[in-house]
Amino acid sequence: MGQRDNIKPSSAADQPSLNNDDELTVTDPVEPPSEAGVDPAGYSEKGGGATQTGFDHARELAEKAKSQKGRLLKQRFVLEDVLGEGGMGLVYKARDLRKVEAEDRNPYIALKVLGQQFKNHPQAFVSLQQEAVKSQKLAHPNIVTVHDFDRDDDTIFMTMELLKGDALDALLKLEAPFSKEVAMRYFRDLCAGLEYAHKRDLVHSDFKPGNIFVTTGGTVKILDFGIARAANKNALSHDFDVADLGALTPAYATVEMVNREAPSFSDDIYALACVLYLMLTGEHPYQRKSAYDAQQAKLKPARPEGLNNREWQALSAALSTEKSKRPASIAQFRESMMPPASRRGALKSVAAVVILALGAAAWLGYQQYEAQQAEAAAVNARLKAAEDCFFVQDYSCTIENTLVLKNLAPDNTEAQKLLQLAQNAQAKLARETMVNSRLAEARECLSSGDFSCARVKLQEVLKSQPDHAEAKVLLEQSEQRSAQARVGTILARAEDCLDSANFSCVQQALTDAQEQGAVAADLYPVQRRLDNLLAEREQASKEQGAAIARLLSESERCLQQGDHNCSEAKLSEVLELDALNTRAIEMKQSIATARQQAQFNQQTVARFLQEAERCLERKDYSCTIARSESALAIIPEHGPAQAMIRKAEAAQNKAKMNISIQ
Repeated sequence: MGQRDNIKPSSAADQPSLNNDDELTVTDPVEPPSEAGVDPAGYSEKGGGATQTGFDHARELAEKAKSQKGRLLKQRFVLEDVLGEGGMGLVYKARDLRKVEAEDRNPYIALKVLGQQFKNHPQAFVSLQQEAVKSQKLAHPNIVTVHDFDRDDDTIFMTMELLKGDALDALLKLEAPFSKEVAMRYFRDLCAGLEYAHKRDLVHSDFKPGNIFVTTGGTVKILDFGIARAANKNALSHDFDVADLGALTPAYATVEMVNREAPSFSDDIYALACVLYLMLTGEHPYQRKSAYDAQQAKLKPARPEGLNNREWQALSAALSTEKSKRPASIAQFRESMMPPASRRGALKSVAAVVILALGAAAWLGYQQYEAQQAEAAAVNARLKAAEDCFFVQDYSCTIENTLVLKNLAPDNTEAQKLLQLAQNAQAKLARETMVNSRLAEARECLSSGDFSCARVKLQEVLKSQPDHAEAKVLLEQSEQRSAQARVGTILARAEDCLDSANFSCVQQALTDAQEQGAVAADLYPVQRRLDNLLAEREQASKEQGAAIARLLSESERCLQQGDHNCSEAKLSEVLELDALNTRAIEMKQSIATARQQAQFNQQTVARFLQEAERCLERKDYSCTIARSESALAIIPEHGPAQAMIRKAEAAQNKAKMNISIQ
């Protein structure tokens, strides 16, 4: 049973290595889910309520994804389930928010995020981008459609169509060996896809069961076309080799690939032969070894049961480890395995008669005729499918089928007309859907008072349809109500300013309201309240001025009387009314100075009186009187000093009376 490559590129420690099967793998491989572009469970249903618009839904998904680092790429792709892991990176089921905005019934795509060892290569991005451009041109029923190749910071990724079904490697594990009929049918489809690519000079270079997918409708599609080819040493001018990144799958690699020779169509032929052998037998033809190792070990594949001599010779030639022995082209390999007679069993006997009757030249003409008939049938089938899709207004389906038709039959005028009609109808439907959606959103915004939201929605409508009458009316209503709301907000601010007596703030608010279109009636309540408050403040200011003048006069009177406490009390009352009153502050400072001088005088007088007392004790009355008079010079009418003088004079008079004349 074939094994799938399981590589985790997200960790630098998970470096690829060769195991016993010569396949690239890492320790503890993840159980392999489906391959690139695959959604085995089917498309998920669109989230959100029935009335939720595409833009709202997309915005909601984007905000949710932003909360989880790495889940939103380019502000557009929301990564959801991991669909697979391979040699080049992880594949996610992703939701395209542009499709969500357009309310597409199927907004899902497959998105491959390239592995760490791949994206860090200095030339990888340039090489891959150029090859992706080529891959986008491969519009074929048996090749997966590549949408775009981009990067978001250091994350390199590729977007492609999302498929429903199973990868071939998974089917091989469950069902191999296949019946010869199934194996040959898959082989035929794979040949068609590879031949189409080879005609456009594209080599897959990593063809294997993991890169093949079988849809639920039984169509076989080739995946990852051009990724390994773009990394090949000689694919472009860049000196860059796929083996440097571990993208090579040895079990399907030719000797030339192992030796890093220039890519060749023969590489894909050998890998296709290995895949066919696996489908017929369930086993790899060379025990999962590369062609180089098989050649060195001189291994030979066993003949599968059910193949006749011609078929076995054709398959064994394609399985040859020597390039020169393989078929020159996919077409030659297919014709040798499935000649026209075997592809149309019912015409077997007819073909024999034709060959005998007409000879080789006639039979060649018959082959060409049959090929033309098959191509015409494919074109008609696609055209019928496109017409059916158009009838049920599934324009995406119509466009997809007509694009394939454009590749199969470039000159088919019906397909071209149908493509143009579908594109026009899809564009018109998208516009109508967008307009109706935006109008509904605008009405809801208006009802909730979100005028900015309404303006954005309506301007979007008018950008698409400049003459839309309802949008114009709603926009005018929105602007009027928005202006009214702004005026209301400004006047509310003015009322708050009035409450705090911030009159400059009130005046500014009134000016702002006028600039927003407010009329005199709107401004009157605020203006009247402002005028009343200003009048009240003026009256209060006059009364306060009179009270301050009275208190200052009383304070000066007290000061003149030497009553410092009285003067200071009056000044405190003044400063309570006007904390910055200059006169009151100066007078307070004068009182403080006077208090200090008075204290100094008291101390000096006390010292003179002490000296006078000592003089009196010595009965030096003249000294006593002198010192007391010095005290009176500092504090006139000082009672203790006056008393000391009287006491000294009395003692002096008494002493004079006691003196007798001998």
